[in-house]
Amino acid sequence: MEKLTGTVTELRRGKTVSYNPKTGTSTVHAAVFRLDGRLVKIVSTDPVVIAEGHEMLVAGRQRGKVFAAQAHRNLSTRVEGHEGWATRLCVTIAVLTVALWLAAQIGGAYLPVFALVFLAAGVAMAWRSFEVMQAIAALRPARKTSGRRA
Repeated sequence: MEKLTGTVTELRRGKTVSYNPKTGTSTVHAAVFRLDGRLVKIVSTDPVVIAEGHEMLVAGRQRGKVFAAQAHRNLSTRVEGHEGWATRLCVTIAVLTVALWLAAQIGGAYLPVFALVFLAAGVAMAWRSFEVMQAIAALRPARKTSGRRA
């Protein structure tokens, strides 16, 4: 997990709103900017509180030419945010449970293939949740110790 800190420049924002009759409306907010010269992208279900000239601390991974921030802290406004991990993890558990139950019902030669496909997808989603939790933890300030022992 890599951390970057610096001043926001060349800020661009975006928002995608989608509607599904079964699940309702979902909104995804995005911000792309330069942080001391490096291109950074933040994607979140919550609005990203950021403006030109703000000091930011982000944690994430370099993905090609863009640093994908999975957690962020606006040092100027003290607002924090992250990509989200809890919903993804809950959906992963639900999908895996249903998929494995369905695979057991189908049985036969398709069972191992069906189970492996869904297990691989579940592991990938769970790993992404774990990465976001790591990014959130990376932004926490280090605890100070007094140097005394009890």
